[in-house]
Amino acid sequence: MSEQALFYLQIAFWILLVLLVHCYLLFPITLPFISEIFKRRHYTDKNVSSDLPKVSILISAYNEESVIERKIKNILELDYPKEKLEVLIGDDGSTDRTAEIVERYKDKGITLVKAPQNAGKAAMLNRLHKLATGEILLFCDANTMLFPNVIRKLTDPFKDKKIGCACGHLILSDKSGTDLGQGESSYWDLESEIKKFEGMMDLLIGGNGALYAIRKDLYTDLPVKKSVMDDFFITTKILQKGYYSTFISSAIGTEQTSKESSGEYRRKVRIGRANFNYLLSYLPLLNPFRPLLAYLFFSHKILRWFAPHIAILLLILNIPLTLQHPVYIVTLSFAAAAFLLCATRLIPEAYYFLSMNLAILKGFFLSFRREKSGGWTREARSDE
Repeated sequence: MSEQALFYLQIAFWILLVLLVHCYLLFPITLPFISEIFKRRHYTDKNVSSDLPKVSILISAYNEESVIERKIKNILELDYPKEKLEVLIGDDGSTDRTAEIVERYKDKGITLVKAPQNAGKAAMLNRLHKLATGEILLFCDANTMLFPNVIRKLTDPFKDKKIGCACGHLILSDKSGTDLGQGESSYWDLESEIKKFEGMMDLLIGGNGALYAIRKDLYTDLPVKKSVMDDFFITTKILQKGYYSTFISSAIGTEQTSKESSGEYRRKVRIGRANFNYLLSYLPLLNPFRPLLAYLFFSHKILRWFAPHIAILLLILNIPLTLQHPVYIVTLSFAAAAFLLCATRLIPEAYYFLSMNLAILKGFFLSFRREKSGGWTREARSDE
C-alpha cells in the first residue's frame, strides 16, 4: 500500500473517530453551555386571548384492553376545564375489548373513533386530526399516565405565536428486570436531559410520541405507505416551517419499558427502519442558513443513526493501520474490549447501547426492502 493511500486512510480514520466521539461524548457535554448561550425567551403575543385554549387529546390504540380503562380514568382526572377538552380515542381494528371499554365512557365525553380494519397508527392519527376541533392537539399513548397539570403545562408555551410544538417529559420505569429494560430506562434519562437543553433553545429535535402537543393548523398528514415515526415526522415538519419546538420538563407522563428484551429490540428495529424510510424528507433541517438547528440535528440524530456504520468503517480502516503505528493497535484493542464489555451484559447500559446500535443497523437495511403499509406490531409492556 502506497504512503499516499495510508495517509488518506489515517485522515479518514481520525475524522470518523472524532464524529463518533462527538456524537456520544462531546455533544452531550457541551450542549448545556450551548443552550445557555442560545437560550430563547418566550414572547407572549398580545393579541392572544388569555383564555385557556381548547385541546383535543388524540390517542391511537390497538389491543390496549389491559391499560385503556386506566388511561381513560387518568384523563378524566386531569386538571383542565371539561368544556375546553375533547378526547378522541381511535380503535384501529383491535381484536380485543379495547373498543368496548372506550364505548362505556361516551357519556363522560370520551369519543370512540373505530376503524373497520387495522390500518396503522399513522392512518388513524390522520383520521383523528380531521375530526379534532381543538386549536391544540395533544398526542399521547394509551399506556402513558399523565400528571394532573400536564395540559396546563403543555399549552402555556403556545402563548408565544412562534411555538409550534411543546413536548412533555416522559419518565420510564423498569419492572421487567431485563438488561435492555434497565438500559432503556437509563438511556431515556440521558435523552431527557438532551431534550431539556434543546428545549431551552426552542429547537427540540423530535418530540416524544408518548406526550407532545402541537398547533392543529401545523399538522402534516403522515405518510402511510411505509412505517413512520409519527412524533418525529410531525415535529420535524413544524421546525421546517419555521416554527419552534420546546420541551416542558414539568409536564410529566410515566410509562413502563417493554416486558421482554426481544420486544425492546424489535421496537428499536422498527424505529430505526422508520427513521431511514423518510431520511430524505428530514435533510432540510441541515439548512446552512439555520446553523444552530443544523448542528443540533446533525449531532443528535444524523450521527446517532449512522453511528453503527461509522463504527464498522472505523474497524475496517483500523486493521491495516495497525501495521503502521502502535497507536492503532491501542485503538483496535480498545474497540475489542468495549465490544466484549457490551456483549457480556456486565453493565446493562452498555449492553443496551450495543443492542440499540445493532437494531439501528438492521433497521437501515430493512428500509431498502418493500414494506406492507399499515398494521401494528404490539410489544407487551412490564405493566401488563
